[in-house]
Amino acid sequence: MNKFFGFIRLNFFSGLIIFVPFILTIYLVLETGKWLNSFVGLTPARFIQLPPSTAPLLSELILFIIALCFFVLIITIFGLATKNLLGKVLVGFGEKTISKIPLANAVFTTTKQISKIIFTEGEKEKNVVLVEYPRVGVYCLGFVTQNIESQGMDKLPVFIPTSPNPSSGFLVFFKNEDIKRLDISADDAFKLILSGGLALNDQGFASKFKF
Repeated sequence: MNKFFGFIRLNFFSGLIIFVPFILTIYLVLETGKWLNSFVGLTPARFIQLPPSTAPLLSELILFIIALCFFVLIITIFGLATKNLLGKVLVGFGEKTISKIPLANAVFTTTKQISKIIFTEGEKEKNVVLVEYPRVGVYCLGFVTQNIESQGMDKLPVFIPTSPNPSSGFLVFFKNEDIKRLDISADDAFKLILSGGLALNDQGFASKFKF
């Protein structure tokens, strides 16, 4: 009997390891879809009349695709607009306005820095660092948020995100010689943080984190 329950328990947890990531992924996709569908009222989708016989699931899928395309288009146009003088002025005005709001400015600044780390191309690999914190011999993954040469600082600000929720963390300043820069992307670093280290079990992934 003990062997039977041991067999059930072993395979049950093995199934959870495979099943839970799929469920969480599907849930996040569906929630994102609901959020994107809020844009449908602003898109040509409001003029589309689907046949009454269309399955509800298919209708949701069509609306989701339209909302997603519209969302990508809006973000792309906004990105292009920020590259010209008028766009930069408007963005600067918006940032200045938000900076005057006590709580919103902290959230906005943190989100902006994290977005730069994740989405900036080219130099983002150099932003991922390893630092000894909170004491010597204990290592944390972090992200350099400012360039020391351009800012004229002798210490670098390093954002150390918490796991598994990287939206919170600690801002610590380190001397340049106390920072070890890692030859990995911010995407891989966030995978490790979000998984609580479990991503190291993936084949070929652990080799990227040989410090």
